[in-house]
Amino acid sequence: MAPRWTGEHTMTGRTGAVVVHHRSYDTIGAVVSDLMSEGVAKADILIVDNSEEQTSEQQLRDVIPPEITLLFVANQGYGAAVNQGVRAIQARGSYEFLLVATHEVRIAAGSLTGLEAAFDADPAMGAVGPTLLTTTDDGRDEVWSTGGKLTRWARIPRHHDHRAVPEVVFARRESAVVRRVWLDGAFVLYRARLLTDFRINQSFFMYVEEVDLHLRLERAGHAIGWVPAARVHQSSGGTPMFYLGRNLVLLLRLNGQRPRIAFVPFVALRTALPQSIRRRSVRPVLDVVRGISRGLTERLAR
Repeated sequence: MAPRWTGEHTMTGRTGAVVVHHRSYDTIGAVVSDLMSEGVAKADILIVDNSEEQTSEQQLRDVIPPEITLLFVANQGYGAAVNQGVRAIQARGSYEFLLVATHEVRIAAGSLTGLEAAFDADPAMGAVGPTLLTTTDDGRDEVWSTGGKLTRWARIPRHHDHRAVPEVVFARRESAVVRRVWLDGAFVLYRARLLTDFRINQSFFMYVEEVDLHLRLERAGHAIGWVPAARVHQSSGGTPMFYLGRNLVLLLRLNGQRPRIAFVPFVALRTALPQSIRRRSVRPVLDVVRGISRGLTERLAR
């Protein structure tokens, strides 16, 4: 499937937005509305659709303004969609910052301005992200991520404050920007020029690719920051067990941590076993084992 454009609008704003969409027609309209409320012009929003459905264009046009540009691509994963979107938006406009977001986020008022201000205050910042929140099945809000870290011995990515009570996190007296190792890819603002030099590694297909990108940015001297005052809601069902095992192995291989791959079975199975018990199925465990095996044998692509 060759990439296909609809719309040829001039892009002129300070911040451009690349929103990756995959079969979430009931949420994408709210994302676009929030971006416009945050001051992003319609012409500066690009939706990259990899749904591979014949009705995608009509369904999207039913819920978003006609000025929004659509780019239809084959589903080669989240990273490929971001990379194609970045190339396309940079070919048509010159931006200081590029926002990369997924199709279901909701943005609290002033959050994008807060992220931009973090860049203005510190030239060393290469990527910044908000406090990510999520809503539980019983309707409670909880923290999904305040940026990420790597565990001490296994070097496995973990969220800061995952599942914490929001009020507890909000009550802390944090700096305007807090250094982190990586940020959740649901909503990240980048210095635009960096996404020209640093592409997402498409090997991951989905999950963990943003960790790899941010590790590479940090090694090149570009800081990663969490902006506590910026707040964005997202939905996530967690990582499928196959991709958990596979992508953790790929991450360690790509970042010179091969000896630490020995920790991956313990880490991944600790997640898979409760799922197997709850579902009364060995499928989650088998998926982890299959993913680890695939991660060990796949040819690495930089």
